[in-house]
Amino acid sequence: MSTPDEAELCYPHLGNSSCRRIVRSHSVSVLLHIILSSISVLTLTLNLLVIISISHFRKLHTPTNFLLLSLAVSDFSIGF
Repeated sequence: MSTPDEAELCYPHLGNSSCRRIVRSHSVSVLLHIILSSISVLTLTLNLLVIISISHFRKLHTPTNFLLLSLAVSDFSIGF
């Protein structure tokens, strides 16, 4: 539980004292940004690998793989 001096109001101009924002240390904030960025880059890389593989190899041109290609393209665009 945080103390009142550690928490900041989310919308102080509205007078909403029930909405408090958690203040994290700089090292925790940097660690969270690194982890979330790594997940995003991994998502983009693996979906791009699926897109290139299915598009390049003729043997993978099946209806099921086209469905996977469609899902990989949409996931890639969401990850981007």
